Amino acid sequence: MKFKSDFVTNSSCASFIIEKSKLSELQIFMIKNHLKVTRLFKGLKTLEEMRENDCEDSSGWMIEDVDGKITGDTSMDNFDMLWFLKEIGIDENDMEYRGCY
Repeated sequence: MKFKSDFVTNSSCASFIIEKSKLSELQIFMIKNHLKVTRLFKGLKTLEEMRENDCEDSSGWMIEDVDGKITGDTSMDNFDMLWFLKEIGIDENDMEYRGCY
């Protein structure tokens, strides 16, 4: 599996909704912790390495676990969430993803 090594630099808004029944517990954990998971995939294993390679403390994404769904919303998209969701094995047909540019 290949992982992107940087963050998206363009600004845009986006949102997604995924039924939890379509996700594994691991995928739910990875979505909720998407920045930490991406840093680990980049090989940044220590806190110092993560801090040195941190372009922001937050990706700008608000992730919620409500009513049997995992949702995400951002008005300043600095993390390529669609790429991330695909990389952790979520089928595009199982998600509702909207973006504005």
